[in-house]
Amino acid sequence: MKHSFYPKGLFLLITVISLCIGLVTRSIAQEEETGTFSGRVVDIEGNPVAELPVMIGPTMAIGPGIHGAFSPMNYPNTRRARTDADGRFTITGITPRGSYFSALPQNVDALFPSDLEAKIAKATAEKDFAAMYTSGVTELETDDFEPDFEVLSIDIRGITFYPRNDFSQIGFSVEPGSHIKNVKVTVQPRMRIRGRVLFKDGTPLRNARLRLGFSYTHENGHGSSGGSPRTDADGYFLFFLDEKDDTANYTFSVEYQTLEATAEPVLLEPGDRLDGLTFTFDSEPIAPEPPPDKMPFDPSTTRAALKPISIPAFDAVWIVNPANGHAYKRIPCESRDDAVAQATAEKAHLVTINDAAEQSWLTAVFGHEFYWIGLSDTEKEGQWQWDNGEPVTYENWLPDDFFSESLEASERDFVITTLADGKWYAVSPQSLLLRMTAMAILEKADVLDGQ
Repeated sequence: MKHSFYPKGLFLLITVISLCIGLVTRSIAQEEETGTFSGRVVDIEGNPVAELPVMIGPTMAIGPGIHGAFSPMNYPNTRRARTDADGRFTITGITPRGSYFSALPQNVDALFPSDLEAKIAKATAEKDFAAMYTSGVTELETDDFEPDFEVLSIDIRGITFYPRNDFSQIGFSVEPGSHIKNVKVTVQPRMRIRGRVLFKDGTPLRNARLRLGFSYTHENGHGSSGGSPRTDADGYFLFFLDEKDDTANYTFSVEYQTLEATAEPVLLEPGDRLDGLTFTFDSEPIAPEPPPDKMPFDPSTTRAALKPISIPAFDAVWIVNPANGHAYKRIPCESRDDAVAQATAEKAHLVTINDAAEQSWLTAVFGHEFYWIGLSDTEKEGQWQWDNGEPVTYENWLPDDFFSESLEASERDFVITTLADGKWYAVSPQSLLLRMTAMAILEKADVLDGQ
């Protein structure tokens, strides 16, 4: 299952931080010429997909579990379009930074206040972070903006790109002033259920947040997951499934306040879109829960509140760069020391980046993330060295004060890549970014493809 659920308070904190990072990145890039991205969306049979909302958004990540995840607070930073009857779209005003392409929910326009962008712009200009936090989107949760379609691939100038993760989002960077045309985007409907929640007299549970859980069993095993969908005015809700590789028996249940109901088991095949699932509480209608009080937002507590996020398992494979014959792999890690230990165990080292071509290849393959790389100045302050002993022949730094670090650059000894086009930034044990860096890139020289 791909669903990874985080506590709501943590999710809101992430959205605020991602917005702040996005605003800083945008302020650097806004003077550069923007680009366009246009093409056609088709299904796997080549038929046009009409009236599909699509977007290009700024890459943001805190660990691989939410790489590029669409955050409601980041919505004003996205560039959006909707396909026409022939599946064609044009997205304009794309700034030159790390970006990703994704489909959006069909009802995305109804999910956000009509004046959201104006509110965010005003709060940004006034540096009013509390206003950003209470701008009208904090009641949204991840299950409220699940896209109806998943992006399978994007063909750009004869080259096919595939999602790097389970979020059906494809990352890239648009050069200043670039106009990428005739793109072919292939999508398919996502597997989902549509359910309705009723009380025993037939009254629907209206506009309420549910706790949904399910278990499944197939020939290769079993598992369970869940989410937090919201019912509409008639008691209906949608929930998207991502266990799409096996036919399985599913059992769904919902909870609301002290009530619980379970639907009859159903057999679902990959790609199924099931309607008509009904849950009935053995209760007369009850009063809805009052909305929870909004937590006061205190920017001074942000650093203390942020905790390292547990990293979900993902397959790490070696990928060979044909330009130099070296193999590279991204790994989850708890710290830089942990990354170094893993590299040593594999007779590798943290990545060494020797020129712009290698940097571009790494960014294209692994995306714009916070990654540990093998650069430090621990031997001699101010003299940067690669862990494998190679000389520093190329540099790709962000400004020293780009992320408003508490320590001067001279007091920061290790280097990470960042969301800003993979550029480098020095961090210290006190850095906020250090807590957000949960992956590293390893490198091996002189290997054969497939080893």
